[in-house]
Amino acid sequence: MHTDIPQQPARRIGALVLIRDGEKRVLLEETTYREGKQLPGGGVHKGEQVADAAARELAEETGLRRTISFHLGVDQIPANPATGAVEGFNFICDGGFASHAEVTGLSIPVGAAKEIRALVWIHPDEVDDHAEPYMAARIRIAIAHADCGLRQPLLYIGQPADRRHGA
Repeated sequence: MHTDIPQQPARRIGALVLIRDGEKRVLLEETTYREGKQLPGGGVHKGEQVADAAARELAEETGLRRTISFHLGVDQIPANPATGAVEGFNFICDGGFASHAEVTGLSIPVGAAKEIRALVWIHPDEVDDHAEPYMAARIRIAIAHADCGLRQPLLYIGQPADRRHGA
């Protein structure tokens, strides 16, 4: 531990996933607990790799299965005293493109029905109409990075996260 930081701050780490279809529409979810639509994802559990959390959350919330290896950006979020939420970091992970079969067969998994109201494909030009401003900005930047090939590997102890190894 660093001696110049007397107490390490509590921070939340989130893993969100950008998935697009053949028309380059973005998969968003409408939740029961937040205004506006958002990228699929959620919190990283203690000891869990960001890549694994992104894949787990995506499967739990959409049924889509992916090996997550890259992120498109990291968004720092301040603490929210009104809700008690601590500050945090959200990794926006690259989930690639969904196949036609995945798009047409998409439905909310039974286990997620209490928190996910709808899964929708939104054209990037319409993101501002459906998502909170911070989420829309996050999505636009992630799309721009994906389109330019600006993906960064998710590392775990200096190795690509998709290589399984222990701590």
